[in-house]
Amino acid sequence: MSAPKKISAKAIMTDLKAGLTDTQLMDKYDISFQGLQELFEKLIQAGLATPTYFEKRSVKQIDTPKESVKTCPYCGYSSMDQFRECPRCQQETSDWLNTVELTKILTGSFD
Repeated sequence: MSAPKKISAKAIMTDLKAGLTDTQLMDKYDISFQGLQELFEKLIQAGLATPTYFEKRSVKQIDTPKESVKTCPYCGYSSMDQFRECPRCQQETSDWLNTVELTKILTGSFD
C-alpha cells in the first residue's frame, strides 16, 4: 500500500481562490472525488475553510450554463469539464450523450 498523497494546503487554497473546478483539482492532484472530499474536510478541520464555503462552491458549479455541463449517467456527477471516465465513479461515459443533447432529445427541441 502506498503512502498517502501529500498536498500543500497553500497550493490547494491558491487553486480554490483561482476558481479551479472539482474536476480540475482532481486532475491536477491526481486524486479521486472521494479524495477531494477528504481534502476539503481536512481544510475545514484546519480552519482554512468553512463548510459554507464548500456548499456555496458546489452550488456555483451546479448553476453553470447547461450547454457546458457533462453529467455522469451512472452517479449523477456534473462538471463543466468534459470527461470520458467519471471522476466520481470511474464509469466509462463516452458513449452517453451530454446533458444538452439528452435534454433536446427528451423535450423534442432541436434548435
